[in-house]
Amino acid sequence: MNTLIKQLNTKHTKLSEPLSNHTTLKIGGKADIFYEALDTNDLVNTIKLAKYQSVPVAVIGWGSNILISDKGIKGLVIKNSTKTIKIKGEKPVSEQKARISPRWQVNKDKGSFKGIDMQDIDYDESNEIRIEVEMDSGVDLPFAIKYLIDHGATGLQWYAGIPGTIGGAVYNNIHGGTHLISEVIEKVKVLDTDLNIKELKIKDLGFKYDKSRFHKTGEIILSAVFSLFKGDAKKARFTAEEWAKRKNIQPGNSAGCTFKNISEKQKEKLKLPTTATGYIIEHELNMKGYKSGGASISKDHANFIINDGNAKAEDYLRIMKLVYKNTFEKLKIKLIPEIILLGFEKEEIKEFI
Repeated sequence: MNTLIKQLNTKHTKLSEPLSNHTTLKIGGKADIFYEALDTNDLVNTIKLAKYQSVPVAVIGWGSNILISDKGIKGLVIKNSTKTIKIKGEKPVSEQKARISPRWQVNKDKGSFKGIDMQDIDYDESNEIRIEVEMDSGVDLPFAIKYLIDHGATGLQWYAGIPGTIGGAVYNNIHGGTHLISEVIEKVKVLDTDLNIKELKIKDLGFKYDKSRFHKTGEIILSAVFSLFKGDAKKARFTAEEWAKRKNIQPGNSAGCTFKNISEKQKEKLKLPTTATGYIIEHELNMKGYKSGGASISKDHANFIINDGNAKAEDYLRIMKLVYKNTFEKLKIKLIPEIILLGFEKEEIKEFI
């Protein structure tokens, strides 16, 4: 690794950097080498340098939706801070996308989102003129939403209040109320495991609820092309602000939702009022507020595990495993993590592999 350290731009390189400084959860051990890439060429070249020297590489963005081991991450950790947004102009839709269920359901009387819905502010833009926009994977999603609405491009307003980057949004096919971001994605540029840059069309991306092909392929997302709308900017801005306000109950000192929501089929079989995993944790397991070390299940939203100030990854993981175990024993459901676990040995997280 010494050779790699000498080849990296020293201004953007840190050794033994605490990764807790770079996650929304404020948990995580050290990176052997931490590097911030500010443009796509730098990102690609740095990955290639490391791979040619057999140094393991992990790429992070905003640091949301991840839990990093207390042991940290070996090798090179790259913070993707690429920032280019290109509004390319109007164009017709190239392919009709199949609608995927976002599993967004709200119960009026129970659950963390009781009485909170977005049906009254949801609307259809499918008949609007389309605008093609290309964005680097490191672009901050909250910035992109505001910037694009200000420049007359709508369609991302449903994802207001979600911390993260464009790359993370594509990787997890994020949902905002009744929408998934795959609805407006046309193609994605990646660096594959053979270190070749290639472009993937929407049909090749394997999008499902909170999932994409990238969960398995090891490809690095470099940029994405979106087919957005020349919609009502004033209405989109109001929707973004209102939706972010309604999601304010979600705690910030967390990694985001811990587990994916269950399927409609599972909900019907168990006669539950909603698909929300937070409902299960709160009302079926009675674990809201459960604490282990410095981590606890949020009292505001039971599908969030929060850092009370001095939590370790082992505290967080212990709660995850207990929720998983209790849910399976009581409901015969195997919950699927919504967060990405980094730096752990396979044996430590065998339930979730």
